[in-house]
Amino acid sequence: MLRTLAVSALLLAPAAAVAQSPAPHVQDAWVRLPAVSGRPAGGFFLIHGTAKADALVGVTSPRAERIEMHSMVNEGGIMKMRAEKSFAVPAKGALTFAPGGNHLMIFGLSPDVKPGGTIPLTFSFQSGAKVTLIAEARAANAPVKAPEPAAHQH
Repeated sequence: MLRTLAVSALLLAPAAAVAQSPAPHVQDAWVRLPAVSGRPAGGFFLIHGTAKADALVGVTSPRAERIEMHSMVNEGGIMKMRAEKSFAVPAKGALTFAPGGNHLMIFGLSPDVKPGGTIPLTFSFQSGAKVTLIAEARAANAPVKAPEPAAHQH
């Protein structure tokens, strides 16, 4: 029995270490609602990395059918969106999703989400960390606000 307990402790130790690793800090999340009903919404935010490099590998919400991560690339002088599977979060660096650049495409957003409302977003990282926060819903024509400075950096 003592041997079984020792093996169990060894098997559980790595999982506990992963669970305790710090998650990147996500802030200033907001969603631009579509101008035309039924079209995708856009999602924007700022991520501050921890001491170790990581990668954002997905974003989900119970208020959306699916969320894709997109980059903007210049192909022959024409800006095009490209779906991406992940985005690097540099150690002690930042990853920005902002209008005109990297962004979320939020498909099938619940029709009851209105300007001034909120949308829960869960950010999943390659390290296994998950961060859930509430994003503000803004009208399609709302002015873009500059992100607030981080209260603390990781």
